[in-house]
Amino acid sequence: MMKKFKKVVLTIIVVIFSLTLSSCMGREPNEIAYIVALGIDKAENGNYEITIQYANTTQISGGASEEGGKVGNQIVENVTVEAPTIYGAIGLANHIVSKTFTLSHAKLIVFSKEVAEEGLKDLVETFIRSEELRPDVYLAVASDKANKYLTEMNPAMEVNPAKYYQLIFDKNALIGMPDGVAKNFFFSVETNDYDSLLPLAGVLESQEEQGGEQSGGGSGSSSEEGSGSSSGGSSGTSQEDTKNEKQKDAPINDSKFEYKIKSYTGGQAAIEQKNKSEAIGSAVFRDDKMVGTIGSVETEIYKLLIGDYEYSYLTLYNQKTPETPVTVKSMKQKLPRYDIDIENKRIKIRLFIEGDIYSLPADYNIESDIENFEENSEKYIEEASEKFIKDFMKQYNCDIFRFSERAKPKFLTNDEYNKFKDTVDYSKYDFDVEVKFEVRRTGLIVRD
Repeated sequence: MMKKFKKVVLTIIVVIFSLTLSSCMGREPNEIAYIVALGIDKAENGNYEITIQYANTTQISGGASEEGGKVGNQIVENVTVEAPTIYGAIGLANHIVSKTFTLSHAKLIVFSKEVAEEGLKDLVETFIRSEELRPDVYLAVASDKANKYLTEMNPAMEVNPAKYYQLIFDKNALIGMPDGVAKNFFFSVETNDYDSLLPLAGVLESQEEQGGEQSGGGSGSSSEEGSGSSSGGSSGTSQEDTKNEKQKDAPINDSKFEYKIKSYTGGQAAIEQKNKSEAIGSAVFRDDKMVGTIGSVETEIYKLLIGDYEYSYLTLYNQKTPETPVTVKSMKQKLPRYDIDIENKRIKIRLFIEGDIYSLPADYNIESDIENFEENSEKYIEEASEKFIKDFMKQYNCDIFRFSERAKPKFLTNDEYNKFKDTVDYSKYDFDVEVKFEVRRTGLIVRD
C-alpha cells in the first residue's frame, strides 16, 4: 500500500514539473535584441565608446533557411554608448532600445587600434567570465575605429548578420588571416606561453567619400528609431561601388614566394566593392598589447609555419616563365616538425606540403620539368620563411610560433621552464626551414 502511495505521489510531482517546464518562464524571442558584434573604442575619462550591433529582426525573414530576407546594412542596427565596461554599456543601451539585449549570439568583438595598444587583458577577462558569450567568439583589431568598421558593414550576400561574421572569420584556415578565437587569445595572455596574432579589420576609403556623415558613432539619449546614439548600418553611406584609395599603398611582395602578390592589411585589399568592411592581415600582440601589424603574405607564411591552414593558393616564381608565375593549390601533408636546440640557440622547422597545379602559361610543359619546379618551389618557400622569421624576431621578438611551448618537454620542472620562458631572446637564435614540396602526379596532362 505504501509503495503504491509513493508511486502516486511521484507521478503527481513529475506531472507538476512537466507543466512548469512547458510554460514560458523567460522572455519571448520578440522581446530580445540579439547582439551580433561589439565595437570598442576609446572615450574620454578612461571610458570606452562601445558600439552594439544587433540584428534587425523586422528586416530578416526566412529564419534558418536564409531565404527571402533583406540584405546589406538593413539587417542590422547600431547603437553606441559610453561606459567603463561592456556590460555597463549594455545596461545603458537597454534604456535606449525597447528590447532587451543578449550576447548569446555574438560572433565578433572588434577593438580599435588605440584600445589594443593599451592592452586587452581586462576586457578579455570579461568575455571569458560571461555566461552569455561563447568562448569561440572572434576577436579582431580595427586599423582605425571599431565603430567605423561595424557601421560600414554591408554584406550584400547574407540575410543573417551573425552568419556573415562567422563565414568571414571562419576562413582563417584558407586565407592570409590568423585565427582570432577568444579562448585561444585568453590562454596566450593567461599562461604567457606564447604570443598571438589577431585579424586586422579595415574600411575602404575613397577620395569622393564625404566626412562627418557617420551617424553610428554618436552617443546620446535618442530613441531606437535611428537618431543620435542609435543608427542603422546604412548611416547615410552610398550604395555605389567605391574606388579604394588605400589599395595602392599595399607593398608588392618581392620574394619568389607569392610572386608579385601584394601584402595587404585590413582596408587595403578590395579595389571596388559595396561592402567597405574587410578583414585581412594581422595585428601582432606581445602578451595582451598590440605592438605592430603584418600583411597578408607574412600572415600566410606564419600559417604555413605553424600548420594552421587547410589549403591555400600559392603563387610561385618559375625560372622557365619568369614573367608569368605558377599558381599551386597547396595543402599541408602533415603537421610541421620543430627541432629546438636550446644550448646552441638553433631552431629547425620542417614543412611538408603537397599541391596541384592550378595556373600556368599555356605553352609551358610543366610535366616534363616537374622535379625542377618542386626543388625551386622548396627553395622559394624556405627563403621566404627564414627571412620572415628573422625579420619578425628582429622587429618584434614575439613568440607567435610557440617556440617556448614546444620546448617545454625539455625541462624537468615548471620553475626551470618559467625561468627559460621569461629570459629567452629568440632574436638571437638561428632559424633553418626545410621544405618538402610535392606536386601530385595523378591526373597530369600529357602533352606531345
